[in-house]
Amino acid sequence: MPERKPHILLLINDEHRPDVLPIEGNPHVRTPTLDWLFSEGFYFRNAYTPSPICVPARQSFLSGLYPRNCGSLNFGDAMPSEVLTIPGHLSRYGYTTCAAGKMHFVGPDQMHGWHQRIGRDIVGRNGYAPADDPQHQALIEREPGTGSWPNKVKMEIANARAGRGHWLQHDRYSVDGALMYLDEHFVDEPYDRTNPAPLCLAVSLWSPHYPYQCPEDLFAYYLRRVEPYVEDVPDHFECPDFFKVKVGRDVTYREARRATAAYYGMIEWMDAQFGRVIDKLRELDVLDDFVVCFLSDHGEMLGQKGLWEKQQYFEGSARVPFAVRWPQRYPGGGATIHRNVSLVDLFPTLCDVANVPIPDGLDGRSVAPLLAGQDADWPDDVYSELWAVHNGPSVMVKHGSLKLFRFDGSEGVLTQDGSAPQRPDQLYDLAADPDETTNLIDDPAYADRLDALRARLDALPHPRVKDANNRFAGSARAPYQSKTRGVPPAARPKIPDTGAPTA
Repeated sequence: MPERKPHILLLINDEHRPDVLPIEGNPHVRTPTLDWLFSEGFYFRNAYTPSPICVPARQSFLSGLYPRNCGSLNFGDAMPSEVLTIPGHLSRYGYTTCAAGKMHFVGPDQMHGWHQRIGRDIVGRNGYAPADDPQHQALIEREPGTGSWPNKVKMEIANARAGRGHWLQHDRYSVDGALMYLDEHFVDEPYDRTNPAPLCLAVSLWSPHYPYQCPEDLFAYYLRRVEPYVEDVPDHFECPDFFKVKVGRDVTYREARRATAAYYGMIEWMDAQFGRVIDKLRELDVLDDFVVCFLSDHGEMLGQKGLWEKQQYFEGSARVPFAVRWPQRYPGGGATIHRNVSLVDLFPTLCDVANVPIPDGLDGRSVAPLLAGQDADWPDDVYSELWAVHNGPSVMVKHGSLKLFRFDGSEGVLTQDGSAPQRPDQLYDLAADPDETTNLIDDPAYADRLDALRARLDALPHPRVKDANNRFAGSARAPYQSKTRGVPPAARPKIPDTGAPTA
């Protein structure tokens, strides 16, 4: 028999390192909307992105598959339309689905299962090839001095300031549209035709993504309070110069401080936009009918370890904020869950929430047992991967408090003589070293556990192959679930227990 299902609200932002939140002990940032969510829901202290770069990360959590399985490996790599997504699957069971804001779809498919989309992120080729007519062709030349910056990251830091902000304008447009859509779904005053279907709504913001610019009052507030990271790239670690910014040489201390203040200001501004959505649900008297999830696609190094941007496996880049609120089913809110989870777990979790079948072959696993306090069989391992030119191919695995980075290539990293050096693997024990300062890769005390982690990485499948039409070619690769994630704990490569608590 058909049943009444909960509405679902996904609050998504971009490039939010999780320690810039009061719940993580940050004394400066103000996020009253998220504070409310955390106080009534569950905060996952060890949630990780499937890929610390925008497009693959978003396609992964929408599909419940890691990049190698969903077909989106790189920033401009379109996910095949045949991949099942959260909105596509929920729509099969009666949900109306709408995305307001950033989805970062590339290629001709700008929907991937959403019924409707709102915002300025809906872009693609218009289907018309350029005319073979030089006589009438428009001459397009940029004004000298405009266009892409040669040293993008350094220029973004130097350019941070108070102002309207490029993405703030996009985000306001999206939130305004989401509020109008909610009125139409629940009231539709002109026709009085309320939509009886359960709603899955994503409100997805660009903030706090570059350019780091925020309203003047927020900029002034944080500029007096925050200090930038002034650190060097760690010894025995290498990455492309693209990410390296040395304060005092590449940017001034004041520029780094201004960029940090603007980043904080964007987070507070973003929180206020999410607050507008929550206030609208209260106004419509439907808030208690919603399951609310908050997540970010990846983090931001923000100068820590001498690095800016993302595309790293350090905590500032790979770990993400993630929370679920549904007091009607899980009333024990205000709790923090310390088990390792991945954003690919979102898809099966929402299936549990909506009481619809979980599709076969997902890499993720529903976190519903963790919400209910049942974690005995939780695998406690997560993966993250990069295939882009800067930092790939590479992969991360975390199990308990141990985290291993393995670099399978050296793309984007060149020495002064133009050769490509080998990049040393990195092993950290976050229980003993939460700031990831000591690489344990050669520590004999960790040799057995390192071997077990490497065995898990060796068991991962190769990326699925696509043809010229962006369709999967040949037989489907076995997903992670058939290798490690879905294997009973007793059958996985054993990592000896040190007795140390999970970070």
